[in-house]
Amino acid sequence: MFGRQKEILRAGDRVCAHFQNSHGAKSQATDVGTLLQFTTSEAEVQFDDGATQFISKTWVVERLGAWELDLAPGDVVYSHYASGKGRTSNTDLGVVVSLLDGGKVRIRFQDQIIQTVPQGWVEQVMRLDPGDRVNAFFKVNGGRARGAKSMKADMGSVLAVHKEEVLVVFDDNVEQHVPKTWVCHRARPWTLQIEVGSVADIHYEVGDDGRRSTNTDMGIILSEPMEGRVQVQFQDTILQTVPLGWIVRLHEWTVADRVQAHFKMGGGKSSISAPATVMSTSLLEVELYFDDGFHQHVSKAWVTQRIRDWHSQVSELSPGDVVIAHFKRPGKHQRSEQTDRGIVVTILPRGEVSVTFQDDITQVIPKGWIEEVASRWTGQRNSFSKEVEISSLESNKRQLLGTPPPVPSNGLAECVICFDARPNGVIVHGETCHQSTCFGCAKKLQLAGGTCPICREIIDQVCKLHGD
Repeated sequence: MFGRQKEILRAGDRVCAHFQNSHGAKSQATDVGTLLQFTTSEAEVQFDDGATQFISKTWVVERLGAWELDLAPGDVVYSHYASGKGRTSNTDLGVVVSLLDGGKVRIRFQDQIIQTVPQGWVEQVMRLDPGDRVNAFFKVNGGRARGAKSMKADMGSVLAVHKEEVLVVFDDNVEQHVPKTWVCHRARPWTLQIEVGSVADIHYEVGDDGRRSTNTDMGIILSEPMEGRVQVQFQDTILQTVPLGWIVRLHEWTVADRVQAHFKMGGGKSSISAPATVMSTSLLEVELYFDDGFHQHVSKAWVTQRIRDWHSQVSELSPGDVVIAHFKRPGKHQRSEQTDRGIVVTILPRGEVSVTFQDDITQVIPKGWIEEVASRWTGQRNSFSKEVEISSLESNKRQLLGTPPPVPSNGLAECVICFDARPNGVIVHGETCHQSTCFGCAKKLQLAGGTCPICREIIDQVCKLHGD
């Protein structure tokens, strides 16, 4: 029952109600109508036979359908209309002329007849916007101001919307102002949030007449929308100004995301794509760190897909976070297949981060190489307060006594491997070298095929430091 459902009625609702009979009394039967307005005790209902009555709210037996549309002047609507004395069973296409008090709306239908009908008779609203893909009739006599309506509709894209008309560019690249009621169907509403620099799959002009292509190509949006069009640079660097409705899908990726992209090869674009990490972006180009260690600036249109949305999987980083990340392999600094635990030292620009791994090796890696944050620490200090205090006291004491700072018993720091001998082994790799291990440990590393414990470069040779 209506009372048990505790439904909230509003103007436009379809209801079943008793009505006043010929004697002004409550009818035994009920009829279907549309709720126009109501006061504290009464409701005005327009019944489908054309009669409008003020009846007691208690006479409303049931709500048959809730009306929840939001109308505005200029909206294209599908609405019932008055024929004879009653409401038609079918709907017709019309344009909202004005909204009236008392739950009514004025509509101009396709035959140019204007009717005032209950707003609840409106079944569907089609609010057109630039960029919408529509199926519409067109003018068949060359587009003169009073051209005849075509017998069939054609696909097009909305460029601009006016009070009574809509500017449509049809797929054969013919622009026409047509009545809104000539738009019989909206195939795809415009919902994309584009901006200058966005990459998207876009249809393009083909042939001498500039008609819309069947296929799409990737392009970069170079301008803000103007009169329903944007300027686009496609992969082959050709510039075109195309309707918004020709943009099909955005490629949404940003700094730190993992992507699949073409790369520069032999002065041109590679025929295959490879995985890479986004470092930075500009209007036309994207800076990529490919997994094989190559670092290139390529056209945004060369990025074929996003394979990992980094920002949705990894929370924002802070210095001191313990992370699980890939690292640079020795040699060409390729991305490692395995991961290691490390501590974030510094957040750097251009999509990079400095991480100290478990073996105390610090590397600057792409932010997108971090797979997850293992633990987050808050309230950390730059150093332990007790150590700072003791170190400060010892330093002040040495200054007062005029004594030099203490020196380890072996005269140098310990070997980072055995912690027993002094680091008299020099590991040479290319044009650089590091001294952090004793000669014996350095030789063992070289014979075992190990890498430099400081930078993980491949060891070319080992030398022994003589003297101090």
